[in-house]
Parts: sequence; C-alpha cells; structure tokens
Amino acid sequence: MLILSHEIQFIMKKVFILFLFYFMVLTHSMVYAQSPGLSIKLLDALSFTISQPQDFDLEYINTGKMKNRIVAKVPDHITVISSRGYEVRAVSGASNDRESQVSLTSHISKTNKGNTSGLVFGRGVQLEALNGSAVTVISSSNTSWNGINPENKFDIDYSLESTYSPAKGGVPPTIPVIFTVLQP
Repeated sequence: MLILSHEIQFIMKKVFILFLFYFMVLTHSMVYAQSPGLSIKLLDALSFTISQPQDFDLEYINTGKMKNRIVAKVPDHITVISSRGYEVRAVSGASNDRESQVSLTSHISKTNKGNTSGLVFGRGVQLEALNGSAVTVISSSNTSWNGINPENKFDIDYSLESTYSPAKGGVPPTIPVIFTVLQP
C-alpha cells in the first residue's frame, strides 16, 4: 500500500506540473482585447543637395575698369525638398586674391517641377569677405511640394569681381562659397 501511495503522489506531481505547463502556455498565447490605436507624429522634412556640374559656361567680362568680372552660370545647382518654408544662405570662404569679391544670383531652374509660389530670389547678392555673415540667396514661404513633385531646383550664377586678366596671365582667383539651408 505504501508503494501505491508513492506512485500516486508521483503521478499527481506529474499531472500538476503538466497542468501548470499548459496553463502557462495558454495564458501567454492568449490575445487580450484592446482598442486599436496608432500615434503618428510628422516632423518637418528638409533635404538639401548641391550638385557639381560636369561643365558650365564661364564668361569673362572686361569692364574697362580696375576690376573685371568672371561669371559662371551653373544650372540645376541646388535642390531643396522641404515640408514648409525655407531659406538657402551662402557665405564665402578664404580667397587666393584679397581684392576679389563674389556675388550670387539665383533663378528657378528650367527643369524645376516643384512648387514656385512664395519664392524670393537673390539677385547680385554680394558675399562678405572671409568669415562674413551668411546672406539669403533663396527664400520660400511655402513647401517645395506641389502635390506631384517634392523638390525645387535652382540655377546659381557666380559673379567673381577681380583684378585678374587672362591677358596678363597668372592664377585666376578662387573663392569658396558655402551654402546652408534652414527652416525659419
């Protein structure tokens, strides 16, 4: 009888452990009813690309004065994707010619398919010498998205005023221009 009691206890322990295992599996696999919800927070989108042209027109203009101008017209130079208004600003870096100055003129590109309402273009915007403050070249009060195309493309004309003359030879002046974009 004593042996039978131990066997029953052993079987009962097995049944209890098996029941506990099934209970744990069932409770963890149950899906409880919850009300569905989705929270989406949209942030402002801003993308900015400056393309390096494969080639562009370079025009030398002899003004007949002390300084001459070199004009480079770069098509599709800046691309902006923005979910709201934006500003493209520029600042000049160190020049290899102290007397050189650069000014920028922006235009909407011929290949632009984005929103053009609210755009203001800088014409002949003079950049201050090295470490000057940034000046606005393009500003928009609206998104670049027009419902079909999300980007605006801009042409930039660089006008470099310098005492350099190709007839005299020497090294042509260079002035780096740094662009930034922000959403005010």
